[in-house]
Amino acid sequence: MADVTIRPYQPGDEAGIVRSFNVVFREVCGPGYQDRTMDAWRWEFLENPNGWRMWVAVDRDGTIAANYAGVPYCMTTPHGPVTFVHCVDSFVHPAYRQGLKKTGLFLETAYPFFADCKARGDAVLYGYPVQAARRIGERYLGYTTVRVVNYLCLDLGEPGPRAPERVQVERVAAFGAAADQAWRLASADRLCATVRDGRYLDWRFARCPGQPYELHVARRDGSVSGVMVLRPEHELVPGACTIADWVVPPRDAETTDALLACAAARGRERGRTSLMTVFPDPAPEHAALRSRGFQVVPSARYLERFLMRVAYHPAIQPEWLAEHWWYTLGDSDLV
Repeated sequence: MADVTIRPYQPGDEAGIVRSFNVVFREVCGPGYQDRTMDAWRWEFLENPNGWRMWVAVDRDGTIAANYAGVPYCMTTPHGPVTFVHCVDSFVHPAYRQGLKKTGLFLETAYPFFADCKARGDAVLYGYPVQAARRIGERYLGYTTVRVVNYLCLDLGEPGPRAPERVQVERVAAFGAAADQAWRLASADRLCATVRDGRYLDWRFARCPGQPYELHVARRDGSVSGVMVLRPEHELVPGACTIADWVVPPRDAETTDALLACAAARGRERGRTSLMTVFPDPAPEHAALRSRGFQVVPSARYLERFLMRVAYHPAIQPEWLAEHWWYTLGDSDLV
């Protein structure tokens, strides 16, 4: 272990990161695991328009023994633009799990990562850990729980919302200016949210390797009224068609119904049994979907997830985040 160096990512580390990542997750996920590609890694980190955060533990022979990484998001808040960092892809290679000092290589890599984010002025670091990782985060990294994540699910055997005639929905290859227009309409109702403009949404979904997403634009009388991202086949909830992202003014019932009708139709075409998504409990979208037949399904029914955070901005406290942080599955690596 004396030959391991802990430092920020440097160009050229990516081959070793991807190689070690696949060793770890083949072990964790079993025979169904599909190796991460270099294209997927480059898209998630190097091509992110908001940059990246990453520390590695590197052995003398070049093996990436541990990795702690984050995906930055540009956020709108009452305190001005800030950066939230979604912590992802943390691992320790199986050959290096005997520990470094008392805290182990995982935490020895995490501590400078957190210190670096704080020094950069990042406001919040967050993640969606399972129970075991949650305990480590609380005990050693200062995480606190915002809430347990629950899903909103609509049975596709039921009729569901009907599309109004005034709103047309079109599938597109990229959002571009349509997302900019939708964000201008919806952003006034978002006290704390990722800036969902075309620059961000097209990176996050249109350019994702493998193209697992569908992008849909709603127009009323020819003008953009909202956008939606679907992942038609996704197993966070088994058999579900998943709404991955959503930019619609919360009081626009017509656009809401048009996009939900489109999503339900696409799910049925793919033979899916439910339509699912995530909105924060206090969000108006949560109540709107409940009124349209969506049921709350605890994540614990499948694999319980927690939204947890470490805040470095003095005004962004847990109670305020629980009330005002507006997010979707697109803010996570769960979809």
